[in-house]
Amino acid sequence: MKISFIVATAAALVLTASLSQATVITTAYRPFGANSWVADFTIRNDGTPPSFAGFTIDFPNATNLALLASPATWDSLVLQPDPSIPAFGFLDSFVINPANMLAIGQSIGGFQVSFSYLAGAAPGPLPFVINSATFEPLFFGSTTVTRVPEPATALSLAFGLGLLGLRSVRARIAHRNTSEGNA
Repeated sequence: MKISFIVATAAALVLTASLSQATVITTAYRPFGANSWVADFTIRNDGTPPSFAGFTIDFPNATNLALLASPATWDSLVLQPDPSIPAFGFLDSFVINPANMLAIGQSIGGFQVSFSYLAGAAPGPLPFVINSATFEPLFFGSTTVTRVPEPATALSLAFGLGLLGLRSVRARIAHRNTSEGNA
């Protein structure tokens, strides 16, 4: 009974480790106007699948997709949503030369798409598919999201920290003046 528990625990650990090792696509969003956003994507090959030639990222609830940047070693394009099918708009990208495929542990950034978001305040994770060199789906996932603060938010934060620093300096000067007056 104890051996079967150890075997089951070891199997669970192996399964957990294999599930945590997957291709990761990270998305950083920046606001670009009223309901417009820019998404910066970084792809990291963490081992599942061990190699791949391309990926597709769907943009649910988005219109006006535009490819702003793509690494020179990848062939990228965006397609607009088609409500008559219905189909999401998407970013599709494939490595140009198989020698430039990402090895395990390697990552590449520089994929950038602007779009209008129609479903609320801010976009969230986006579904993606990792494809083989023959366009077969190898892995499905969702992007992880990081948010880049709006310039006004960052400026407000810097201004607030500056005011706190000024208050601290004034308090030290007042304390020093009080100490010198008592001496």
